[in-house]
Amino acid sequence: MPSVPTSPTAASSARRRVLVMLEAYATTFLVTIHYERSNVSRMTEAVGIRSRVLTANGLRMNLVETGEGAPVLFLHGFPQSSRAWAPVMASLAERHHAIAPDLRGAGATDAPRGGYDSATIQADVLALLDELGLAQVDLVAHDWGALVGFDLCLNHPERIRRYVAIAVPAPYIRMSRALMAGMLKAMPHLWFQYVVATPGLGPALLSRGRQRLAHWLLRAFEVRPMNDDDVAAYVSTLRDPARAKAASRLYRKLILPGFMKIMGGAYRGRVLHTPTLVLFGADDALLPKDALAISPDDAPHTRVEFVPGGAHFVVDDNPDEVARRIRAFLE
Repeated sequence: MPSVPTSPTAASSARRRVLVMLEAYATTFLVTIHYERSNVSRMTEAVGIRSRVLTANGLRMNLVETGEGAPVLFLHGFPQSSRAWAPVMASLAERHHAIAPDLRGAGATDAPRGGYDSATIQADVLALLDELGLAQVDLVAHDWGALVGFDLCLNHPERIRRYVAIAVPAPYIRMSRALMAGMLKAMPHLWFQYVVATPGLGPALLSRGRQRLAHWLLRAFEVRPMNDDDVAAYVSTLRDPARAKAASRLYRKLILPGFMKIMGGAYRGRVLHTPTLVLFGADDALLPKDALAISPDDAPHTRVEFVPGGAHFVVDDNPDEVARRIRAFLE
């Protein structure tokens, strides 16, 4: 068959597409390798860490673990990864088998195009527990990981013995005058959620140039300056376009809808029986403290505590006190 002539313009366009694809693949590879090396180094310095990769729910999932004893699973938030738990894992390692995965789209775990809803991520976590041969665990979760944690407790209570939720309220908030005033005060500080969620715009701002948005997300809510190496690791991971897009999808499919479900009363009538400790940084001003109270009718075995010297990233702000309260609750 005779060849079909190709115009110079078409050939040039094809070459550009190939180069863009190669650049994306190279960025993903280099970011993953850098993250894996820096994460293991950081965790090894904190406590003798074991790192491995498992396939769970069809997802290549990176995890770190340490210690022996009763299993405790740690779920991170955005824009962090398993490395956020290093000091807490070190504190619990003497009596517990501490396990921290990089969740879908984060750290060195795969970042597929889909699956950034609570049901799929719950399936990821349950499949991971099955791969590890763990019928039941204690669960500690922060930020959007804590949203998934509440869903796990309600949907699969047989898998979670005790639960510690950090920086996210139990899903039984009821509207009040004080809460409305607090929400109106907080709204100007939450503009970034809708920016990150916007297709195209969110991933571009997270991954390109000097990545000012990614840096701001980590630095704007700290009480004690976050470890510079940790910040660099989290930001460099978002340099990968696939992971920046994953973050945007996470906001669209899980974080924003999750909070809308809570505010809309979707969880009312579903009693949380899992013994639960909800920790907030005492300096976290997003919601008024009175609005975080929980009725025993909704969650009879749940209590709320406020950790001094911490805000949203309270695990980074005051890791020793967070670890102490987790230990006391679990033991």
